Amino acid sequence: MAVQFMSPGRQRTAEQRLFTALEKTADQVRAGLTATARRTLPARLATPHAQVAYLHRRAGGSTRQVADQLGVHPETVRRYLKGLRKHPPADFAARLEAAVRSLYRPRPRISQAQVDQAMCARGLRANVRGTFGFSSTGVGTSDDPRERWLNEDLSRETSRTLVDAWHAGDGTRALQLVSDGVAQSYFRFDPGMEAGMSHLSYIDFEA
Repeated sequence: MAVQFMSPGRQRTAEQRLFTALEKTADQVRAGLTATARRTLPARLATPHAQVAYLHRRAGGSTRQVADQLGVHPETVRRYLKGLRKHPPADFAARLEAAVRSLYRPRPRISQAQVDQAMCARGLRANVRGTFGFSSTGVGTSDDPRERWLNEDLSRETSRTLVDAWHAGDGTRALQLVSDGVAQSYFRFDPGMEAGMSHLSYIDFEA
């Protein structure tokens, strides 16, 4: 059952709602990816030697300052800098990593491709308020398509195609994908059944 809106103006409004919801979700996903990247130390700071050396550089080469920061003797810092010690005790390793994290301020560049992949990894969950109707050879046709609040999971494939339609600016295609995806999930199609959305008054997504 194709999406059939009452007027071109109403369809444009629905497209705008849909695209705004996708933009909002993309922004949320990007923020999450950025936060994760900022919490993750890069491989170049993975070893105690590299971490002590990083603190040493940030301290302007002051061994004493690093030692005070970590609560150890300056000679301990020197031994890590020279690679003479490689396996710190657990408490020192924790203080060392915490000290590095307190100074490390990466500026990760999250690409749109990474955002799209994360949005579609499990399939988008669509939270929709819209008018849905159905017809079926088994149970007949709904007498009066009605407004429903639906919270349904779109497949990964549908989510990926929806994101592609969004990037292409194809609002009609995007609405059809949402209509079909939500209807199929909600009505649990039987053979010969068709269902679709004829109006969209609210939508948001969860990735």
